[in-house]
Amino acid sequence: MNSVVAGLAEYYNQLCPDREDLVISGVKEITMGWETDLYSFNVEFSEAGRLLTEERVVRLYPGIFAVEKAVKEFKVMRRLFDVGYPVPQVFHLETDTATLAKPFIIMERIKGHNMLEDFLEGSEEQRKSLMTIFIKLFVHLHNLDGARLFPEAFDINDTTPNINRTLDSARKNIRENYVDWLEPVLDWLDKHKNDVSSEKLSIIHGDFHPNNIMLREDNSPVVIDWGAAAIGDYRVDLAWTILLSSTYTDPDLRKIILEAYEEISGPKIRDFEFFEVMAIFRRLRDVSVSLTSGAEKMGMRPEAVEKMRQDSEHLRRVYNLLSERTGLRILEFEDLLNAL
Repeated sequence: MNSVVAGLAEYYNQLCPDREDLVISGVKEITMGWETDLYSFNVEFSEAGRLLTEERVVRLYPGIFAVEKAVKEFKVMRRLFDVGYPVPQVFHLETDTATLAKPFIIMERIKGHNMLEDFLEGSEEQRKSLMTIFIKLFVHLHNLDGARLFPEAFDINDTTPNINRTLDSARKNIRENYVDWLEPVLDWLDKHKNDVSSEKLSIIHGDFHPNNIMLREDNSPVVIDWGAAAIGDYRVDLAWTILLSSTYTDPDLRKIILEAYEEISGPKIRDFEFFEVMAIFRRLRDVSVSLTSGAEKMGMRPEAVEKMRQDSEHLRRVYNLLSERTGLRILEFEDLLNAL
């Protein structure tokens, strides 16, 4: 913690040399989940005889993809903020590791709490209201004009080439990380991909769940944690959200979220089971590489491995879904599960 305080003080003194009596205070770790380190802090300084305070969050990126993830997340959040989508305002991007030993971004601190707390503690009526807010945010994101916001990412425009690129990259990744025993899942996806209906691509969050929705003190929502954002088929995003929700908490959330999304977005969602298998593969791949080669290989915090061990029941449910959807068994993954 002291190194974070010292590093931030040095960074701000270099960044804002005109600020008098600058002090970094109230540094507090707020890390949750498998990936980045987050700290909230205050920047206190004098200006024109007045004592001012800025409340901020710094997000540090570990792993071999740290710089790329920091640059991407900063760019995504800035562009979404500029078009009025509710994200924290970002202020600074630093890719030099000299200051805090990792690349980082500094953003607005959201005063409030995450939506998950209200989901768990609220009445049935409150949960229904929150679900509506949650799904409207999700649909709004997928309806944004991604080609206008991120023209450099739109070299392809629909589902089929996007799936091909994703599967090719995934196959290369598991071979490089010595977990090619997951290839039967990719073979299943390759076999069924030509039956999938094509959709226009959109911006996808990549980890959209109530723990990544902050509610300000006035209950207005803010979507955080954009490290996995990409251009893709919205069903990829939806499948990941449903996989996490239904395997961490209540299996009935699959039906609830699907129906709510269809009601708000309009058209019926087609070929959803294919994207569920894609989401299952992503979870199994991340866990397999992290447990065999280290979480850093997947751009995660080293502590993520212990979190995976704590989440063993969730992982068993995900693996069971693979068998239900495809009939596949991956004995090597079963060995990993049994060793947790």
